[in-house]
Amino acid sequence: MKICILETDTTGPAFEPVHGSYADMFSRWLAPVLPEARFTRVFIAEGETVPEDLTAFDAFLVTGSRARVYEDRPWIAPLIAGLQRIAAARVPLAGVCFGHQVMAHAFGGEVRKSPDGWVAGRHDHDLTATGAAVFGPGALPALSIHQDQVMVPPPRAERLFSTAASPNGGFLYTDFPAISSQAHPEVTLDFLRALITPPDGVRLAEDLHAEAMASLAGPLDQQRIARGFARVLRGEEIARG
Repeated sequence: MKICILETDTTGPAFEPVHGSYADMFSRWLAPVLPEARFTRVFIAEGETVPEDLTAFDAFLVTGSRARVYEDRPWIAPLIAGLQRIAAARVPLAGVCFGHQVMAHAFGGEVRKSPDGWVAGRHDHDLTATGAAVFGPGALPALSIHQDQVMVPPPRAERLFSTAASPNGGFLYTDFPAISSQAHPEVTLDFLRALITPPDGVRLAEDLHAEAMASLAGPLDQQRIARGFARVLRGEEIARG
C-alpha cells in the first residue's frame, strides 16, 4: 500500500531535530495499524504539487500547517485543485488540522479564524453515531492546537466528533473515501508541550497556557483514531450511523 503524504509545513528548526517532520510523525502514528503501508512525501509548501498520476498511490494524507486556507500563498490553490482531482478519482484521502480545513474548503465548506481564539491541549471529543461507527463508542481524547476552524461544513461531509470549542471537529465524506480531524492524533505529548511553550512555541494567554498544560495529564487514544483513519485509507466500507 502506497500512501502519499502532502506536507504543508515544516515543524521548524527548533523542533525537527527532536520530533521529526510532519511526515515522520504521520508515518510513526499510522505504521502500527497500517503495517503494509509505504510512505512517500511531497513537499507542497515548497511548491511541489499533488502528483499527476494519482494511480501511483493508494491514498493521500494532508498534514497540518501554520498557513491559513484563505491566505494568498502560491501553493494553496494548486493544492485545492489537487484535492478536487483526488476526490473525482475516488482515491482515499485524509487530513489533519490544516488538512481538515483545506479539505473542507476544497469541497464547499467555510473556514475562518475562531472568534474565541486559540484551542490548545487535550480534549474529550463527543462522537456522533457516524463517529462511533468509525472509531467505536465512547468519547475520543485527542490533542489540539489551532485558531482557525471549519465554521460551515462542506455539503458532502458527515460530522464525526466535536467539542464545545470545535463543533466541526471531524468529517467522514459521503461520496468518496475521505476522513479528516481538526485534532492532532499524530503528535506526541512532548511535541505539543513544546508547541505551546515560548520562546519557540506559541505564546498563549497565561490562563489558557496553564489550562492546556494541566489537560495533558489526561489519557489519550491515538491508536484508536489511527484505526479509524486506516479503515478509510484502505477504502473499507463503513456502516454509517
